[in-house]
Amino acid sequence: MTTPSHPSFQQLLEFAFPKELLEAFVVTQFDAEKHVRDDVEIIRITFVEQNAPPPIPEEHRGKRIISKGFNRPVTIQDFPLRGRPCFLTIETRRWEIEGEGTLTRKLSFLPESGLKVTTDFALFLKEADRIRAGGD
Repeated sequence: MTTPSHPSFQQLLEFAFPKELLEAFVVTQFDAEKHVRDDVEIIRITFVEQNAPPPIPEEHRGKRIISKGFNRPVTIQDFPLRGRPCFLTIETRRWEIEGEGTLTRKLSFLPESGLKVTTDFALFLKEADRIRAGGD
């Protein structure tokens, strides 16, 4: 039987979620629930950043880095899983660099523009819309 600690389970997760998410975060909650308005089952997964600082810029190497709690959670929509809408809640830590300010892990799959979908999912939707509209 395959368990979450089994290597093949980790490989399966890497097909479904960004690798950088799986390297620095752990799943703390998973729910499948019926949406109130349209009775569609949706999936909600919460990822919490582990207590290990992100890569430290060269100018701050050797300084003490301390976790100072969490930033406000961000919920974004990702690719559907088996036909069910999938929402990821990402809880990132806020790190303090001794005497220098704060540091936050940068995640490439989180949109900077305020979109509520992952970067890859947004690109997929944009391309699908272009094809649907008759583009090449």
